[in-house]
Amino acid sequence: MYVYYYPASVYHMPFVSESAMNFKYAQRLLWEQHTIWTRATIVSLIFDLPDTEFTVARLLKNPQDMGDSIKPYYGEQIGEKYASLLHEHLVIAADLVKAAKAGNNDSVEALDKKWHKNADDIAELLSTINPYLELQATQEMLYHHLDLVKEEAVAILQKDYRLAIEVFDKAELQALLMADQISSAIMKQFPGYFV
Repeated sequence: MYVYYYPASVYHMPFVSESAMNFKYAQRLLWEQHTIWTRATIVSLIFDLPDTEFTVARLLKNPQDMGDSIKPYYGEQIGEKYASLLHEHLVIAADLVKAAKAGNNDSVEALDKKWHKNADDIAELLSTINPYLELQATQEMLYHHLDLVKEEAVAILQKDYRLAIEVFDKAELQALLMADQISSAIMKQFPGYFV
């Protein structure tokens, strides 16, 4: 039998609507999937697994799902732009893994710069459309995500699987925190949708 202990603050939470909770959980699920399928793709690419084509295809579904999730609030064009930037983020990550596996340090360095520029573009988009997502804080949040993905990939390349799992746990938690930041900002900006 499991016993769950909740902090006292849980019992004094203000009312949260069902629509708000559903939106928060949907964003968490999307970022959870982002983290899980990123790891699966890294493993498939590094070890040339037979599932690579299918794993990559599933990973690349995630940006479209994320873009679709914000369309009710920001419209089709912004949703597609968000999806496109996130798609680019994942493609660059895959190219980085391939370059690192091949030992091509020049390509790794160039791709890493491109990856951070893409993170800047995502942060700029989010901070432009939502006043509760400040540019510098959003950049830092995304850079931390990149650092963890890179650390995880390097650990797998170096066959340090214990470290890779430890880093994945950190990346998973950080992704959930990003989801919470984004969902909270959207709910603050559009309170009428979450009554």
